[in-house]
Amino acid sequence: MAVVYNTHMQTFTQFDDRLTALWQTALTNEAAPMPFYHFPWHRHWHTTLGQPEKLLIIAKDGLIFPLAIRDNVAHFTGGEEIADYLDAIGDNAQKAHTWQHVLPFLKEQGAESLVLRNIPGTSGTLTFFKHQNSEITEEDTTPTIPLARSWEAYLSSLGRKERHELRRKMRRFEEQHGTLSLTQAHPIDIDLLLRLMKEDPNKKQFLTSEMELFFRGLPGVAADQLLQFVLYKEDKHIATTLVFRVDQSLLLYNSGYDHAFEGSGLYLKIKLIEWAIANNITWVNFLQGSERYKYDLGAVDAPVYKITALL
Repeated sequence: MAVVYNTHMQTFTQFDDRLTALWQTALTNEAAPMPFYHFPWHRHWHTTLGQPEKLLIIAKDGLIFPLAIRDNVAHFTGGEEIADYLDAIGDNAQKAHTWQHVLPFLKEQGAESLVLRNIPGTSGTLTFFKHQNSEITEEDTTPTIPLARSWEAYLSSLGRKERHELRRKMRRFEEQHGTLSLTQAHPIDIDLLLRLMKEDPNKKQFLTSEMELFFRGLPGVAADQLLQFVLYKEDKHIATTLVFRVDQSLLLYNSGYDHAFEGSGLYLKIKLIEWAIANNITWVNFLQGSERYKYDLGAVDAPVYKITALL
């Protein structure tokens, strides 16, 4: 149901199909339309993982503010645990201005505070709240590699120690396992991903039945951006990863590997960087997490932030 708050603001209390045109218009003004910003992502999250709460999706000034209120706390929809970036959607230059109109409305609707997570460091949302009575903390980092135009140039961009270790690990893995190939999966095989993810005890715990349902819906939610790569030893798949291609960036989302082939997960990521360079990708984004291997492969930090404010 849509409610008109004033002549310039519309609010929606469900993921109504009437939102799609407004949402798509806002998305076209995003500099980097992340999969986490798309209407189907937020609707799918709400269907599979969203908790009982009051949805309050605001359309104003060509922007979409996909918000919900739970226990008097306003937050972004989309899933803090599965969306590496969350934000208001639309023209970044407009976000700071529009937030000043959104906050009083949230307070009128019963929100007493606001907690926004996974906010990109370049966001106008962050700019706005830096000038408010709010607490801003660095929540995590999304290490990113700026890619060179050739594999050899990429290797040269690494430190001497990192370059030597990368070559050594590749050579050793290839000597141990013989014929290896990296293949793009058609169609996407979510069953394979889930099975290999579950070989990691932490990921197995993460994959509740609801979370599995969320993952199984991803091919339909982000079909135009979602890719899957599989590493084969001869005809046996030993590692796989889901990635998003967003313009000239490749976002590594989730992966799993056969633990009988130690090192296959890292080898897959190295070969994926090689594939990205060959396909004119200019950035590889490892998304959230500061694991050491990301920096060994040449990544640099790009923080995301948590914003807490009283209304």
